[in-house]
Amino acid sequence: MRWFSRFRQRPARQNASVTRARQQRDYVLGAGEAEISRLDLQHCIFRWELGDDFLAPVTNPRAILDVACGTGRWAREVARRFPQANIIGFDINYEQIERSLAEGAARGSDLMPKNCTFVAGDALQRFAFAEGAFDLAMARATSAFMPASRYPELIAEMTRVARPGGWIELRDFGLVRSGSRALTELTELFKNLMAARGQYPGAGPYLAELIARAGLRAIQVKTVTVRSGSQPSRGGRMMLADYLALMERLSPIMERAGLASQVHWQQLLEVARQETTSQSAEGELTAAYGQREA
Repeated sequence: MRWFSRFRQRPARQNASVTRARQQRDYVLGAGEAEISRLDLQHCIFRWELGDDFLAPVTNPRAILDVACGTGRWAREVARRFPQANIIGFDINYEQIERSLAEGAARGSDLMPKNCTFVAGDALQRFAFAEGAFDLAMARATSAFMPASRYPELIAEMTRVARPGGWIELRDFGLVRSGSRALTELTELFKNLMAARGQYPGAGPYLAELIARAGLRAIQVKTVTVRSGSQPSRGGRMMLADYLALMERLSPIMERAGLASQVHWQQLLEVARQETTSQSAEGELTAAYGQREA
């Protein structure tokens, strides 16, 4: 595992062929403070509602890979949990990682662990890591950029870089449902946008089937329902806040796609915020994991 040594000191830019144009095309929500906060909120929802940062039965790992790592929050926290392991995260949106690290350093509460490294990389391409290098390969909320047709390739690459007997795990959301008329209309328009882009509108409901086709063993799937309203689950209110924040950030994208003007979209959002103060909302979170053959 000596190939990890060059990544040990600080985040480093790698893979110069990963261009900003490709980043903006595939992940259209940007790298600003609001998006960093939203992704960190998703991290907390997954952890609290699913019960842990991962469910695969990994013990005493030597190396863990965070695929399309977003802000890098998950990788940093896992690195603190396993100080003996090398944790690597990669994402096409490297600016987002840098901003998140800068914010953590400024607070003094989320500093970079020495055993954690981030590199620029494209989850839609062959991973720049050796076969069998990791005890666990994790990917969360990849439906934000992953074409539905490319999931078999993603899972195959995660399996390739897992060691024999190692684990891969995927986590994702399902769509939010509510008695709110406005939120239902927003969701239907969002589904149309994702269909036009060839993507799942939240891959959670599809993970069980996708991972079952991948040739893994010991497959397990866990789905939990989160709710807001009068009897919310622990992450229910945060789930609704995350979903409404996502809808807010989609406003100009919806207009460019010809699905809704920004004026109409913002009107729907305002009504949805009002209606969901009295109307409950719910959705599912799914984690699916399996083991590479030994």
